[in-house]
Amino acid sequence: MRAAPLSLLAFLALALFAACSESFSLAPSAGSDAGAEGGLLEAQPPAIVPEAARVNASSSSVIYDPFRGAVWTANGDVGTVSYVDPSSQRVVQELAVGKDIRSVALSPDGAWLAAVDRAGATVSLFDPVARVLRRTIALGTQPRACVWDAANPRWLYVAEEDDGAVAIIDRTQGEVIATVPVGRRPAGLAVSASRRELYVTHRIDANVTVIDLHDRSVAADVPLADEPFSTAATPNGKAMGFESIAVTADGGYLWAPHELLATTHPFVFNETVFPAISVVEIQGRIEEPNDPNSPDFAGRKNLFAAIALTDPSGQPSVFSQPCAVAFHPNNHVAWALMCGSQDLVTFSVGHGIATDAIRGLPCDHPSGMTLDAAGARIFVVCDQSKQLLTFDTAGGSPVGRAQLIGPPLDVAVDTLRRADPQLRAGLTLFYQASSAKGALATTGNNWMSCAACHLDGFGPTNARLFEALMPPPDPAVAAEIGHVGLVDNFSTAIQVGQTSFRPHDLLVAMLDQGGLAPDRTGANRAGQVDPDAPAPAAVSLAAQLARVVAADLPAQPTWLRNSGAPPDPAYDAAWCGGCHATEYEAWSHSVHAYGGKDPMVTFCVRTEQHLVGAQFSRLCAGCHDPVSMRAGDGTMTSQRGVTCLGCHDVTGLTQGGGNADLQASAHDWTHDHKAWATASLAMLKRPDFCGGCHRQFVPGTGLLAIGTLDEYRSSPYAPATRCVDCHMPPRSGGGYDHRFPGGNVYLGELMNDDALIAGQKSNLTHVVQMEAHGVSGGVLATVRNGGAGHWFPTGVADIREAWVEIQAKDSSGNVLAHLGGPATPTATLPPGASRLGVDIAAADGTTLFAHQLSLATHFPFRALLPSGEARAFFVSVGAWPSGTTQVDAVLEVRSVRTSYYRAATGDANGAAPQTEMARVTVTTP
Repeated sequence: MRAAPLSLLAFLALALFAACSESFSLAPSAGSDAGAEGGLLEAQPPAIVPEAARVNASSSSVIYDPFRGAVWTANGDVGTVSYVDPSSQRVVQELAVGKDIRSVALSPDGAWLAAVDRAGATVSLFDPVARVLRRTIALGTQPRACVWDAANPRWLYVAEEDDGAVAIIDRTQGEVIATVPVGRRPAGLAVSASRRELYVTHRIDANVTVIDLHDRSVAADVPLADEPFSTAATPNGKAMGFESIAVTADGGYLWAPHELLATTHPFVFNETVFPAISVVEIQGRIEEPNDPNSPDFAGRKNLFAAIALTDPSGQPSVFSQPCAVAFHPNNHVAWALMCGSQDLVTFSVGHGIATDAIRGLPCDHPSGMTLDAAGARIFVVCDQSKQLLTFDTAGGSPVGRAQLIGPPLDVAVDTLRRADPQLRAGLTLFYQASSAKGALATTGNNWMSCAACHLDGFGPTNARLFEALMPPPDPAVAAEIGHVGLVDNFSTAIQVGQTSFRPHDLLVAMLDQGGLAPDRTGANRAGQVDPDAPAPAAVSLAAQLARVVAADLPAQPTWLRNSGAPPDPAYDAAWCGGCHATEYEAWSHSVHAYGGKDPMVTFCVRTEQHLVGAQFSRLCAGCHDPVSMRAGDGTMTSQRGVTCLGCHDVTGLTQGGGNADLQASAHDWTHDHKAWATASLAMLKRPDFCGGCHRQFVPGTGLLAIGTLDEYRSSPYAPATRCVDCHMPPRSGGGYDHRFPGGNVYLGELMNDDALIAGQKSNLTHVVQMEAHGVSGGVLATVRNGGAGHWFPTGVADIREAWVEIQAKDSSGNVLAHLGGPATPTATLPPGASRLGVDIAAADGTTLFAHQLSLATHFPFRALLPSGEARAFFVSVGAWPSGTTQVDAVLEVRSVRTSYYRAATGDANGAAPQTEMARVTVTTP
């Protein structure tokens, strides 16, 4: 991995090319200084960069401008870009761009500056000489990073997170000309000077995508391996948290900084998250392994191995959350920015090991890094303090030491700090893993911040926690994959404008990180904060973090988010039915329509309100009454259910793992409803749209209560057959069946809708296939789920009950005995029944028959049938009843478990209707 230094000739060629390129005339359209659409931005495309002048480039929040000797910074959530003269340590100009500027990139000819606005979903193109905005281009939601083509500066590449694609922008035309699908959550981008390739990391997925820029096709996906477990304190786990990627100066390798998430339950601050930098050999399209017999670390750089430095006391140093890498042009030295612990670590490229570190950088959340053209200076931008740090690289000497030059430079006016200082303080804490900072440490020994797991707040990266940590090692003992010991699941810590709240759960979270103790290493817990009786300083700390929760999840514990004005219920349901009578009539007799008044739902709401508090019903309302919830009413008293606006107002999918992780905004349905309804149809048909509610977890603890979306994704039906293909089939004459038939026969009978009941029973009888034969002591029945694209039972499985029973019949077909099943249609299941379903239990082992999710910690019983799989059941049989001439094995189901039904209705002898799903005659051995 060693190479000769970049020649001076190459840099001079680049400068000469830039001088020539400046003669190209700019032809902005009228009004383009304000970013107007339309018209060419250049009279002709730019020239190809000479091979000797091409340089590697990586997406970053800070870049060096060799044509003007300046630095450009992306200033994050204040929505600006700054032009800085680093020699005089002066901000020349701060330019307003949008909402949340995450990435800036300068074209190889120096003619254009691009700035990506993640929140505004745009990329802006600036004239860097005049420092004037020329064009703002709309992109898919949540673009993250950008980089220019190293050979042909006409093309700009932008990572579009939500769309799972890289957008290709033609700067001459000033528009998107193509997109390349690359997979989930593209994050960092890099281009090679020596190869016509673009490299993409993915925020939560462990692979590097290689795009061939000759034909703009995906040439390879290089998987990055999990780190195997050896001991709990040794780096292990699943690779995640990719922010950026960089090409070595010799063009042979990629370094991708990230984290490793270990499956530690419960959280242990020094056993859960580890820093790592993976290395990919470009030519071979393979992750570079380490040779255990070599002193060099060619491949992954792990804590205590390739990253092995000691502190002044002689103890191993801990670093956290590497987020950026930069290489000196001589390829001897590299630097890695540890954005969590706030350090700058020096590496020997040849040996692949850390050789030095500057600890505790004097700013908050360093997030981006770049070098000047000669490699003489490193520039680091700090996202939360809005500052720029400059370092002398010691000439890229492997034995030299980088030195900070001067004090931090404020590069932007922090308008957020002025408007909401508590929110800025909370965000700073959220991203901070430096145990030395603050009146109270939020972590122990620099191990982890809140953002170590919740990478981008409580957004789409949260889903990775479920994927990496599920299933828990032993769900029968502990099924919590998040924080334990919570009292209100964070539900009292979020209301905007709230003057008081219960800080307990936020303090528990910081204790889980090893913080809140006088000993900042986290090793000695003497004197730690008591979450039940915290001192004012701890309450203040928790209040600041609570503002982050409030800003990100204003209706926690539901994740449903409303943009703009609240919905107007007058333009909903019956109003829609004025034109869409068939759909309205079908919906009126659907489970969705009864979602807010189903007695089983309202009972659950009352139960949780009593246990946790009135605010906890927001979790229910997000899915069962979304329109009221968006209007600020989470009480579940409207009994509105899931109405037309509940689905058709949705504008985006947060994909955070469930709990109504949908984004919605009010539309003017009197004018533009046809346009929006048509445009949104593709999204409404996506399984992950349905998964917004048909996947649910307990906030804070992470206990997965509904997993239907995950079950579907792992089924043989995915992705060809979608949820809507079965549950919302097309109607003859056009349109779709808005009854959404599933299998909840109880609710169909409550509504007294024969058509719905028929559809539900038909669905149930097509789910399973069964065979059975007699064995010694009883009957062995095998049940196969061959007809559902999810598990059986699915949904709220702890309030369902299904079982296999054996029916002894006489010659007339009369049932003489129900063996293994209830004796009558309203009786309870006998102990030891061969059943399918789930039991949830509290920490003390008490089975929670009333679906008290806020108390649930584990699954003492969990028997579910995945799609395409089979399960055997043995039903013990003693003597057959006299007169038995035929024996049948029968699979029966009640949509509502009898114990729950009786608790909800108060009927001590009642039971939900019982449906026969399958029946076979038992063969003798």
